[in-house]
Amino acid sequence: MLDRIPTAVWPLLIMGLWGAVILSFNLVRLDAFGIDEGAAMALLLNWSVSDQIVNPVTTYGGPDFRALLFIPLGLYWPGSIIAAKVFTLMVCFAAALFLRHWSKTTDSAEVALLATGLFLISPVLIHLADSIALGPYLLAMFGVGMHLDKKYRASQHTISSLYFIQLLVVAITVSLHPIGLAYPLALAWQWYRNPKSDKQKKQVWIGIGISVFVVLAMQTGWIDIHWGANPLKSLHNALLGYNLREPDLPAWAGGAVLILALIYLVIRDFKTLSQDMMGSMLLISIIPGIFVADENWALIALTFVIYRGIPALITVNKALNTINFIGQRGIVFVVLIVMSTLFMQANKYYASQINAGILTPKDLLIQRLAIEASNLDQAFLAASQWPAQTMIICKRDIFKLPPEAENAANLLTMVKGLTHIMFDHRDPHNAGLARNIAEMSKYTETLDIQSNGVIVKFRTGNENTDKQPSSQLSRGTE
Repeated sequence: MLDRIPTAVWPLLIMGLWGAVILSFNLVRLDAFGIDEGAAMALLLNWSVSDQIVNPVTTYGGPDFRALLFIPLGLYWPGSIIAAKVFTLMVCFAAALFLRHWSKTTDSAEVALLATGLFLISPVLIHLADSIALGPYLLAMFGVGMHLDKKYRASQHTISSLYFIQLLVVAITVSLHPIGLAYPLALAWQWYRNPKSDKQKKQVWIGIGISVFVVLAMQTGWIDIHWGANPLKSLHNALLGYNLREPDLPAWAGGAVLILALIYLVIRDFKTLSQDMMGSMLLISIIPGIFVADENWALIALTFVIYRGIPALITVNKALNTINFIGQRGIVFVVLIVMSTLFMQANKYYASQINAGILTPKDLLIQRLAIEASNLDQAFLAASQWPAQTMIICKRDIFKLPPEAENAANLLTMVKGLTHIMFDHRDPHNAGLARNIAEMSKYTETLDIQSNGVIVKFRTGNENTDKQPSSQLSRGTE
């Protein structure tokens, strides 16, 4: 019976089953709390275009190129957060398929199966899918890039549609995150190491250079990037799960174990992986961890450890020279059981937090502001450090934070018309704004304060401004 099912259908069936399990176990929220700011901006742009709604999203700056990938969401499911999260789960599974193919080619089907199974239940992947974050999209773009490079090299045409599609994928990947630079760098390296011809190599290099320069010159993407994040903390959370109530807990023990494994595997497999397109991308993408070791980087690092750690364990196991199951796969089996148990416990805890309605301090602030915004009988116009996510949740017009002013009087003039302002008062970039607000104490009151931010309400409101209308996202957010 099962033999009659076409081979190409199996990935779709498994993806549907995996996605159904994720949704049925409540491992993703069905609302907009916790979503990535860049994803919120891209979604808002698509929704506003598809429903022809005027809102301040165009003032937020250039979105990353997920806006291109989200076009179907804007056309068919405008306003639906659920559709965006299901789409992200599909991207996660696509990334897993690319990684499985790569692992099967470079190692074995056994390694590919075991590693992909761990990857699909890893806490960091599920958390990033829930927040519609960049990590899964980066891995999927790496996989697409690997596939396109093979197709382009097999083509007899120097300049073809594959050439321009590859450059478009380069642009999309670079706009997502600094880690995305690993793709054009790896592509340039592979064409330097193994070119089809010097002429074609130069054309590929020129195309890569133009694509990267245009994206960087446009200053689009790289939204809400956490520069200087602690890699030990990021890796600890990626391995052992996320505490939504207290996301800033200085836990690092799991990260220390993971980073030691990462360093060992990079040294062990550097020569082998540098000769391979996907291996080169994963190697290069680890470097930005020195500067931007956020949860997206942690996903790349954990993926590297999983897919390179299993073949390393098999090698160690075989060195025991024992002809039985324990001798051949005992160590691998024990490590898999331990990691699977850790992952499942972390996912269970994450689901329990979602079921209990626990929010991060930042989301608690947005929830509090949404209560203010729900009163349509009073004037409301806010500025937020996270304007896109805030707009989706509040369903009212939200603007970016004003810049630091020379003094409180100048800021008061600048924010004329605003009723609320929300920002992270601990962020060094907001130090000047926090100082301005503190100098305006007779005009403001603190509405709410959390470890990750504060809501300030102007006591006088805006005496020269009428009530502000809602942006009326036509179908709301599901």
